Amino acid sequence: MTDTSATIWVIELRNPQISMPLKLRIEDKITIGRAVPGESKRPDVDLSTIGAEALGVSRQHVEIFPEADRLVIKDLESNNGSFINGNRLKANEPYRLAHGDQLMLGRLRLEVAVILSPAYGGDVHKQPSLQLQDQMQPGKGQLVLIVQKDAEVSGVIASVMERAGYTTKVNYEVVGAIRTYNQRRPSAIIVDPFLPDMSGLEFCRYVRRDVVKNAMPLVVIHTGDDMVDVTETMQTGADIFLEKPISARELRHVVSSLIAHHEGGNAAMYTKHLVGTAPLTAVPPESRQNSAVLFVAGYADAPVVLNVQQPVSFGRTASTGSLKFHVDLSRYEAANAGVSRLHMLLHFRDGKFFIEDRDSVNGTYLNGDPVKPRILTAIHNADEIRLGQLRMYIYFLEDRDQELFGGTSD
Repeated sequence: MTDTSATIWVIELRNPQISMPLKLRIEDKITIGRAVPGESKRPDVDLSTIGAEALGVSRQHVEIFPEADRLVIKDLESNNGSFINGNRLKANEPYRLAHGDQLMLGRLRLEVAVILSPAYGGDVHKQPSLQLQDQMQPGKGQLVLIVQKDAEVSGVIASVMERAGYTTKVNYEVVGAIRTYNQRRPSAIIVDPFLPDMSGLEFCRYVRRDVVKNAMPLVVIHTGDDMVDVTETMQTGADIFLEKPISARELRHVVSSLIAHHEGGNAAMYTKHLVGTAPLTAVPPESRQNSAVLFVAGYADAPVVLNVQQPVSFGRTASTGSLKFHVDLSRYEAANAGVSRLHMLLHFRDGKFFIEDRDSVNGTYLNGDPVKPRILTAIHNADEIRLGQLRMYIYFLEDRDQELFGGTSD
């Protein structure tokens, strides 16, 4: 197969004076310098907002562009020069720019971090028994789910996979990814461990606990600066863990190989199925058909796991008098979110779940629509329940397809 690798790079330029790193997507030549009011010719990346003029940055200081499998920088006859790791660049001559380089534009210091490159990559960790194919297999339109909070990075990953013959769906949060996973049956999943609503590793555990689709190929990619425990990542059931810089070529290779293994019926040889692992072991296996798992948006800790044999109340109090089972939402800043002391009841009747607003001050909402107080309203798997401004997402077993969140016990 012809290598369809795109020469797309994603890099960050970092400096203590910059509150957020400058993230650059590079497909063609880009210029870096400082804009001057009234001049029509402006650089693609304007550094004037961080005091570039005082630091000796020229209007058109450097040019960065991809060249084959490397990234190149060229000084554009700047007044105060450009330096890589202390070495001055000759004007108009190309020099390779690499991950970890210290770049000086005049007196402005910038650290280069490569997030994604066509070929150069960081460490690759895999399950010990996993044997990857030597050649990349062309995609046949299979769906690859990408769970990545950064729109720039996810867009490049989607482009890479689409050029390899796959279709893609991007989710920026775990809750949306779970909904896509249950609705569209992806052939593989690429997930970042750090996501805004909860840990991406918890999503990996979610997939591996599914008794129907637990062999789904899982690739974890780490594009941020937070430390990730490799052992913990692999214990969540990930097949592959790629550390930045992420190589587009390596990513295509592992995804295509995993999909080929999975479609060939060989996935069980290396995929670890998590059976009843924490925190879901608190739910007895024989009672899981009336069990619900709720994720509170914005919190990455363990989900709320309930066995709904009797009505369960939700609110801000630790005790509800005659109600035996109560979920106190105080630790989720419920008061600031407008949650009442006794806000809602969760019922399980005739194999279905229902919610009931208990005359709350700020209302209960199902998928954005208000529910009537004191009326039982049916809910479905992956629904959003909002108490005031506190958002929760609920998952449970549905008898029609026997899909289980928690897995089975030995």
